[in-house]
Amino acid sequence: MARSCSEFVIQPNAAYHGRRWLGPFVLLVVICLGVALRFAWLGYWMILPFAVMDVVTVGFVLWFVVKKSQYTERILISREELQIEHIEREKAKNWCFPLHWAQVKLTPPEHRWYPESLMLGWRGEWVEIGQCLTSDERQSLAKELRKEINRLQQPDFPNHA
Repeated sequence: MARSCSEFVIQPNAAYHGRRWLGPFVLLVVICLGVALRFAWLGYWMILPFAVMDVVTVGFVLWFVVKKSQYTERILISREELQIEHIEREKAKNWCFPLHWAQVKLTPPEHRWYPESLMLGWRGEWVEIGQCLTSDERQSLAKELRKEINRLQQPDFPNHA
């Protein structure tokens, strides 16, 4: 019996999930500020403000990267509809498209060094998915989505034996 529903899940390949980045960051703070305090004690006190600025900047960048990499995109394809869920910690967005009208397209980038965009939608309402994917992964996902949409659009013929 053929499946009547398919699911694709997209998540960034984040090295640090949740608070796992705090350990390496605390180690960096201890080493950096320890060296800066030693130099400050030797009379080179101007190193200390720059070390603090470095630590604060690295902390902000790590926090920002971890925050932006904590999301999940789910694509559910059934015989009736194509549903997209974009789930983040603070909010979730949902889109539904009738399966028979849903389209998958790869749009060329504005600049040649950008990757193409993988879009799902119909009637002028398009949703970009897979921003964390490489160009090859986007092409592969687009191919699989098209194949799955075509498979689910085919009518089932009962087997009369």
